[in-house]
Amino acid sequence: MNSQAAATAFVGIQQPQPPSVLVPNAFGIIVPGGPVRHDFRPVDPTGTKYALQLTSPGDLPNPLTLVNELVVFLGAPLAPNQGVMVYWQLAAQQEQSGFELLGSLTMEQPSQIFRTGWSEHDQFLALPPQQPVIITIGLSIEPLESVRNVSTTTSANVQARRPLVAQKIAQDLYNFMQSFDGTMTVPQNIFERWWKRFESKSQRDPNFFLKNND
Repeated sequence: MNSQAAATAFVGIQQPQPPSVLVPNAFGIIVPGGPVRHDFRPVDPTGTKYALQLTSPGDLPNPLTLVNELVVFLGAPLAPNQGVMVYWQLAAQQEQSGFELLGSLTMEQPSQIFRTGWSEHDQFLALPPQQPVIITIGLSIEPLESVRNVSTTTSANVQARRPLVAQKIAQDLYNFMQSFDGTMTVPQNIFERWWKRFESKSQRDPNFFLKNND
């Protein structure tokens, strides 16, 4: 089961319905700088799928490209053979995207800080300023084996993408520095030297560039 197949789990979800089988505070989400939200609602009669709608502006900042992280956590225990897949969906001006996989939760890791990737997402970058939108956070309780398989694939994709992003940033900086014709001397091998340094540090700690320098 890959991440694309997993994302189909929420295709066709409409508005969250009144609670029927939801355990109070079973799930929680925190938007950095905002309050804890527990008001996920069941969206099917099986009690395995839940959703929470967040508005922007309102529950989320505007523009949404400012939202780099979301914290999602379990507020109640799962069965030993279960995990939770976490999705998001964007709706704006009567149009909505498909559900995209954000990550997963298990009893081994009942809380996670998820990187949204919205600041690099074409749909978010194309939104007009102050455009009202709704982000639906979807949760699907799945067999633990499926959750682990999808999580492994998603993690590998993220790790593979980071060097590409860093390379493009560095190349853009190098091109910008070269544009100062005659006023700045840029060694020809500066990009290659920086890239080797970045690869070495990334292999030791993939998240080193997200940490503050002491």
